[in-house]
Amino acid sequence: LGANDYITKPFGTEELLARIRAVLRSHRHSEEKESSHGGKFRLQDLLIDYDTRQVFVGKEEIDLTQTEYNIMAFLSVHAGKVLTYAAIIRAVWGYSDYGSVKKLQVNMKNIRKKMGVTPGEKRYIINELGVGYRMLAEDEA
Repeated sequence: LGANDYITKPFGTEELLARIRAVLRSHRHSEEKESSHGGKFRLQDLLIDYDTRQVFVGKEEIDLTQTEYNIMAFLSVHAGKVLTYAAIIRAVWGYSDYGSVKKLQVNMKNIRKKMGVTPGEKRYIINELGVGYRMLAEDEA
């Protein structure tokens, strides 16, 4: 129902507090970045409306999960910059572990599929192999 993280039992108070701080830090960071962009991001026929948390390709709304939307929003706020897998994982999930890169790659595959981007097509988001992802900047369109 929208959970971004979980902790298995037994867990210590320190770990719980660290994860809460990470989520709060990520949430504050994304709110600051999103509000500084006037509420919308445009690239080619892609529109991300931060205020309504909606993503459109052309006039069609793309139905993204909360995690998928968070990935798209984070990439768009940093459009034109290569973001490492670890940076994206920290911003979206609040932590990093070995299995997280695979989780991110699966989410990216789902995002591309929903947006109608075929494998290998360099539209909207580019995979920088072995490093991370980069959303095209508006002037690259």
